[in-house]
Amino acid sequence: MQREILSEQTDTQVHQTTAIIIANPTSGSYFQHEREFKETVEVLRTHGWDVSLCLTQAAGDARRLAREAVEHNVNVVIAAGGDGTINEIIQELANSETALGVLPNGTVNVWARETGIPFDHHGAREVLLHGPTRRIDLGLTQERYFLLMAGIGFDGEVTHAVERKSAKRFGVLGYLVVGTWLGLGYPSFRAFLQLDGRVIKTRALQIIIGNTRLYGGAIKYTWNAKCDDGLLDVCILRPRNIWGRIIVGFDFLLGRKERHQWVRYETCKTLKLRLPRTVAMQLDGDPAGHISKGYPPTTITIAPQALKVIVPEQPAENIFS
Repeated sequence: MQREILSEQTDTQVHQTTAIIIANPTSGSYFQHEREFKETVEVLRTHGWDVSLCLTQAAGDARRLAREAVEHNVNVVIAAGGDGTINEIIQELANSETALGVLPNGTVNVWARETGIPFDHHGAREVLLHGPTRRIDLGLTQERYFLLMAGIGFDGEVTHAVERKSAKRFGVLGYLVVGTWLGLGYPSFRAFLQLDGRVIKTRALQIIIGNTRLYGGAIKYTWNAKCDDGLLDVCILRPRNIWGRIIVGFDFLLGRKERHQWVRYETCKTLKLRLPRTVAMQLDGDPAGHISKGYPPTTITIAPQALKVIVPEQPAENIFS
């Protein structure tokens, strides 16, 4: 009789989904949606999930909690936040069997927009409960993974400036103001790129290396990117004068076909980049230091099928191969 009970318990444990929700209790969005977070925990438990809400207390806690979840073979880590929170968590989920789930709670929520995850808690819960789990690629540079994109040049400088000026608290408006202020006068830079052995020498205003398509939630620099094709899409934005930059901005913002003439578009598995001067870089919309001038070159590679993600049953069109 005891053996039968033990067998039943073991079977239940095998089929039960274990999960943690990682949220930042000091963010304004958490206080606004605290009731929904607790409700999500109860709904998931009602559906048989063994889930707990884990609140961060200090910088680096999200990554630590994700690492502990992987070590304990937790099935799902749910990022309750924006793309910055997701980026911190995937550093530990990469190349593991623990899947990423998302409750969009950030400023722009690019990954949620890319895949069609609803912004409301009810819709996002439905994705967690009924959405399929898929494997996708990650970008990797300087021992740090990125899910969406790496940006080198103008946009990298914008993310650094937003942090320095504390403009991030103004959300999208802060980025727009700083971006406009910097964008009209930012100097172009020379770049030497090696893409799977092919050498490109060029001048650029910025270089976007995309694993996905959306940039800032509205623009598509790497418009052909698929997050599971084993390739990085590279968009090199050529230098323009002030009026030219305004035209280019509108072409990309409106998704016009004319945008093609302002860029050089490539794909690769490995990119090696050398710059004659130091240039700022961002990963998934957050500052990521600088690429130093000279040697050795900075290497950016694709990590195929490195991350498990829960996505809607009918994800946004063209994001998957």
